[in-house]
Amino acid sequence: MGNPTAGDLLLKSGLRLAQCSPAFLWSDDSRYLVVPRFFARLGILKRQRLLLVDVRDRVGHQSRETAYYFQPESFEHGILTVTKEPFKTRAVVRYRIPFDLDRFTTLPLDWTHDA
Repeated sequence: MGNPTAGDLLLKSGLRLAQCSPAFLWSDDSRYLVVPRFFARLGILKRQRLLLVDVRDRVGHQSRETAYYFQPESFEHGILTVTKEPFKTRAVVRYRIPFDLDRFTTLPLDWTHDA
């Protein structure tokens, strides 16, 4: 089938995120956006990290954990459920947000783009 789809995700608030999977998901309170994002290793987009965007505080967090594929499944009552490697060694990962933010690193985001 070829490589997975990736593109820019642009929010009306002015945030542009490059190299994102189209499999993004909002929390049930619309405070957080979670999106798998590709990053380059040796110049090739091979792996993903989960990007968690707090749109209220305008802060980004990226997972320390990497995978070839992350599939966000649900984000309700502060519980983010993600399938890691859905096409290989399928594993379900759960994050309690904001309590598990220590499993992420803070990521500066640029909110200056025109929507």
